[in-house]
Amino acid sequence: MDLSTLFACLGVSVSLYGVVAYLKGIIKDGTQPRMASWIAWCTANIVFTVVAFSEGAWLAVAINGIMSVTNIIIIATSLKKGVKLKPDDWIDWACLLSSIFCVIVTVASPIKELGAITAMLANAIATIPTIRHAWAKPHEESWQFFAANVGAGSLSVLGIVIASGLSFGSIAGPLMGVIGNTSMLLITVGRGWFARVEKEIVEDIQFVEETLAQPLQKGDEA
Repeated sequence: MDLSTLFACLGVSVSLYGVVAYLKGIIKDGTQPRMASWIAWCTANIVFTVVAFSEGAWLAVAINGIMSVTNIIIIATSLKKGVKLKPDDWIDWACLLSSIFCVIVTVASPIKELGAITAMLANAIATIPTIRHAWAKPHEESWQFFAANVGAGSLSVLGIVIASGLSFGSIAGPLMGVIGNTSMLLITVGRGWFARVEKEIVEDIQFVEETLAQPLQKGDEA
């Protein structure tokens, strides 16, 4: 096994571990995936696979293809568990429309990199709900999960570059994963830190107010 394949296998293994844990959450713990987001991620990964195939970047084809299959499995499992497919709000519609758009661009344009760019856009739109949730409730997100995905994506990018050279079309999929998960990691860790500081400040203010109120209460009783 050469170095590029080793890096790619390590990256995919970490990603698959996360997928298995997520599937377990859907089946046993009642996790409710946002279907529009997963459809957009799946479509984007299929487009990344097609673009990599057009460039003959076979390692990238394998990585993106595996991610596409895992996305399909998650969608199918969610549907079987009764997760609704109907869009809820404008973000869901944006996910679906961006998915359709990136497919149209990939099929119609002779410049396959344009397909990769629109797939990255669809991927980014699909991540918005998770970003909003992480910002509002950082304690409900696992920074370790995002950190692991950053490592997995980085290893995949490195393996593809070693195998096929530095080509945007071939690294677009894993690169987008690194960008998205790095953003989530920074938001979760940073926002979580600010939330803890904010909580401590509020507790300190309440303590001071209670301390100052005690002499007044004793004076009233006297």
